[in-house]
Amino acid sequence: MSHQAHWLYLDLNSFFSSCEQQENPELRHSPLAIVPMLADSTFCIAASYSAKAFGVKTGVRVGDAKKMCPGIKFMVARHDVYVRYHHRVIEAVESCVPVHSVCSIDEVACELTGSQKDLTKARALALKIKLALREQVGAYMTASIGIGPNALLAKMASDMQKPDGLTVITASELPQRLHELKLQDIPGVGRKMEVRIQAQGVHSVEALLKLNESQMRGLWGGILGARMYRLLRGEDLSTPAYFHGSNTPQSIGHEHVLPPVQRNLNDSLGVAQRLLVKVAVRLRQARMMARSMKLLIKTLDGLNHERRISFDETQDTSFLMRELKKIHSELAIKKPLKIGVTLGNFIPENEHQLSLFNDEKKNKIFQVVDSLNSKYGRDTVYLGAQHDFRTSAPTRIAFSRIPGLDEV
Repeated sequence: MSHQAHWLYLDLNSFFSSCEQQENPELRHSPLAIVPMLADSTFCIAASYSAKAFGVKTGVRVGDAKKMCPGIKFMVARHDVYVRYHHRVIEAVESCVPVHSVCSIDEVACELTGSQKDLTKARALALKIKLALREQVGAYMTASIGIGPNALLAKMASDMQKPDGLTVITASELPQRLHELKLQDIPGVGRKMEVRIQAQGVHSVEALLKLNESQMRGLWGGILGARMYRLLRGEDLSTPAYFHGSNTPQSIGHEHVLPPVQRNLNDSLGVAQRLLVKVAVRLRQARMMARSMKLLIKTLDGLNHERRISFDETQDTSFLMRELKKIHSELAIKKPLKIGVTLGNFIPENEHQLSLFNDEKKNKIFQVVDSLNSKYGRDTVYLGAQHDFRTSAPTRIAFSRIPGLDEV
C-alpha cells in the first residue's frame, strides 16, 4: 500500500500569463506581467516564467518591474478570459479523470481510484492530462502535477518541479522526502505561521516532523495540528479540511476599486448597487436567504467606513436595494475609493418562515429574473436603477470561488 498513489494534484503554470500567451502569439517570446491597469504605480498580478527569472512576481510595482526586466511587456488583466480558460481546463482534466475539488482558479485535486492508484498508471494518467491540456486548451497551457498518498502531499509534490513538472511522493519515502523543503512550502504555513512555529524552536521541516502529535496540536492550536501530523506522514484523510471548508457559505460579498471618474457620492451608490445585484444572484444560487448586510467604503485617505444592518430573511433584490440606499446615505462619503457589499447571517431557503409583512412574491420574481439572464445572457433583465451602471464593477477573480461562465 505504501507504493500506491491516492491523489493527483494539478497546478497550472503562470496561469494568467499563459492564458494571454495562448491568446496572443506576439506575447509568447517576451517576459510578460499581468497588471490591473497600465500605470507605473500599480502592481503586477502575475508574471510569466521568463519574467520571474528577473525577479518579477506578484506584488512587484510596475515601475520596478521595468527596471528589473528590460523588454518586459504588460497586459491588463482580462478576468473573463481567465474564467473561460479555467472551465476549458476543467473539461480537459475531466476527459481523463473526475475532478474531486476545484481548489482555486488554477489548481484542482483528483482522487485516484481502483487501478489508477498503481504508480505506473498514475504517472501515465498525469501524462495523459498534460496531453489533453495541450490538445484541448492550448500548447501554452502547461501544468505541474503532483502525485501523493493524500491531497496535501500531492499539492506539495506539484510545487517541487516547475514549470511543466511531474513529481511523485510515496508514503515509503516519508518523512525524509520532505526534509529538503522550507516551512512555507507546507500549504497553510504562511509568514505568520512560520514565525509562530519558529518561536517554539522549530526552524526546519525536518525539525517539525520530529514533533509528536501532541506538540503539533500545540503549534496549530488544536485539531488542525493533529490533522497536519497525520497528513505529513502520508495518511489519507477522506476529505481533508484543508481543501474543503463548509459547503454552506457564511457570507457572500463583492468589492470594487472605483476608477477616478466614479469617485463621487452618486456613482459610488450606483456601483454599490451593481455589486449588490451580483451578490444577490449568488445568494439565490446558493439557495440561501440573508438576514444582514454590510456596506464598506474605503476613502482616499485610507480610512474604512462601514454600516451593518439586520432584517428578516430575504432574497428580494429590490428590498436589499432600498436598504443599501439608506445606509449609503448615512455614510455620505464624498471621496470614496473602494466599495464593498456583503450579505450574511444566512439560513437555507427551505427553512424560510413566511412573513405577514413582506411581499413573498418578490423572492420568486427575482428567481425568474435569474433564470432569464442565465438563458438569454447577463443583464437581459435588470432593475431600471442599474441602467447606467451595467458595465461597472466587471467580474474579477475570487481565487476561492470561480465565477461561472454565465457571470462573464
